[in-house]
Order: sequence, then C-alpha cells, then structure tokens
Amino acid sequence: MKRNVFLIRALIGILVVMLVPYGAFAQDAGTTGAFSQQELDQMLASIALYPDSLLAQVLIAATYPDQVMEADRWLKENPALKGDPLNTALDGMNWDLSVKALAPFPQVLGMMAKESAWTQRLGEAFLAQQDDVMDSVQRLRQKAYAAGNLKTTAEQKVVVQGESIEVAPVNP
Repeated sequence: MKRNVFLIRALIGILVVMLVPYGAFAQDAGTTGAFSQQELDQMLASIALYPDSLLAQVLIAATYPDQVMEADRWLKENPALKGDPLNTALDGMNWDLSVKALAPFPQVLGMMAKESAWTQRLGEAFLAQQDDVMDSVQRLRQKAYAAGNLKTTAEQKVVVQGESIEVAPVNP
C-alpha cells in the first residue's frame, strides 16, 4: 500500500513538473497568494473522499479548466458514446490525458465544468501548493474516517496506514 501511495504521489509530482510553465502563468494571472488550510479544506471537501486514482485525475484536470469545459460540452453532445467507442473518439481529442480520463465519469466532469471558478482555483492550488493540497485531502479523510463516514464498502477499499488513508475502487 505504501508503494501505491508513493506511486500516486510520484505521478502527481512528475505531472506538476511538466506543468510548471502553466503554473507560473496561472499565478501571475490570478493568484494573489497561497491558499490557507481552511480555504484548501473547503475547496477539497467535495472530492477528498474520491478514490485516489480519480482524485489524481481531477486535480490534474483542474489545471486545464478550458479543456474540462470543452470535454463536458462534447460529452453532452455525444451521450451515446460509452466504452471502446468513447475511448476511440477520445484518442482524436487534443486534451490532456487527465481530462480524457474523466470522460467515463460525466457527473464529475459536469460538476467541474459547472463550477468553473472552483475548478480554476483548484488547479491553481494544486500547481502552487501540491503538498498542502495532499495534506488537506488526508486531513479531510481522517475526519471522515473518525466520524465513520469513510469505510470499506462493496465499491471501495479504505486502507489506513498511520496518518495516511488510501481509497481505492474494488474493481479498478
């Protein structure tokens, strides 16, 4: 399990390094400073309990808010596309892989498109404060776990290792 958490963090770290030029632009364009712990907790509350694999895609896709909007519109125009036909159609789209990975989750993509200001802020926070964002996710998961609201179910497996809580789908 530690290996899985490490791999997810490594993947996110690599992707952040690849996005540094965008991050510098985003900070100059709209961010006036770091988000506080309270702001991050509020921003991440609606997604912190997502499985790690989905959460990683949401965080990365949030750094491409225009593509999220475009993908949501495209999915609404093509609601019959599912499975392999959807994947084939996505291959032709010039979107980041994280945005494409959200296509099988139209509710998530729709929420991100509808809440575009939130998505923009989430992307800015993730680019500028990755460690703080991940700490916030863990803090929110710990609160939910302590309250009995985060547990293993038929759909997801919750693994607690010390201070770290991993959430994984049962059938990835």
